[in-house]
Amino acid sequence: MTTSQTYWYNLSTQSVVRNDERPSEDCLGPFASAAEAEDSPAVLLEYAKSWLESEESEPYRQMAEELGDDTDRL
Repeated sequence: MTTSQTYWYNLSTQSVVRNDERPSEDCLGPFASAAEAEDSPAVLLEYAKSWLESEESEPYRQMAEELGDDTDRL
């Protein structure tokens, strides 16, 4: 029985790891290719930016304002 290779992106080491290396809690994935895993932080950042600009995030932005959260947005 063969298993397909999967890849993970380790946020702590900022590197791609294979599925035979046990992923830690700070890994994104799984991904079908090393290139896809390597690009994942940029893709997730774009998703986050899009979500922040959407109406769906409005209640959370209001909550942050009420709590005095003055952290910078993405």
